[in-house]
Amino acid sequence: MRIRSALLALLVFFAVGACNATPSGDGPAIVVAPATTAVARSSTAMQVQTKFPPPGLLPAPQRQPAPALQVTAFDGRRISLDRLGGRPVVVSFFESWCGICQAEQPDLTKVAADFDGRVGFVGVSYRDTVAAGRAYQRRFNVPYPLANDPSGRSWARWRVPYQPVTVLVDNHGRIAERFDGGTTGGTLTAALTYLLGE
Repeated sequence: MRIRSALLALLVFFAVGACNATPSGDGPAIVVAPATTAVARSSTAMQVQTKFPPPGLLPAPQRQPAPALQVTAFDGRRISLDRLGGRPVVVSFFESWCGICQAEQPDLTKVAADFDGRVGFVGVSYRDTVAAGRAYQRRFNVPYPLANDPSGRSWARWRVPYQPVTVLVDNHGRIAERFDGGTTGGTLTAALTYLLGE
């Protein structure tokens, strides 16, 4: 029994010594693979996570084409979904006097700034005035166009019964997700990050 323990100790000693030995010019160099670090594992885990859609995002085959959208922004520009196409678009149905819309707007403003140039944004109200819309845009520093459609046709086409409703359109013009009653910056960021990676 003692002999076995001694032999085992010698084997461990030589194995550890061989692993720690530095190569000399006389023999073959020992190549040791780099250890997997916590950072590498975390990075790999994040790459795997982006392959799965966030909860609520429709799989691409189930997405339906978004309705037409043509509105005049408070600054006079004509806005259409076609002009914003080729990239994901966020359509926010809001009212300047809506408390939930006001609570949600700082998140929308930040996400729009974070995804500037990669995602299109437009806000559409129904019962606002130009003055109220412009004041709202200034108050919340909204970087994207806001418009009012007093006819209500845009809201009807998009089946918006109340505000706020935020709709995500993928880069093929299909509805990928809809948030009735508001959303958060984190939820929106996760969904847009996924859509941009499709």
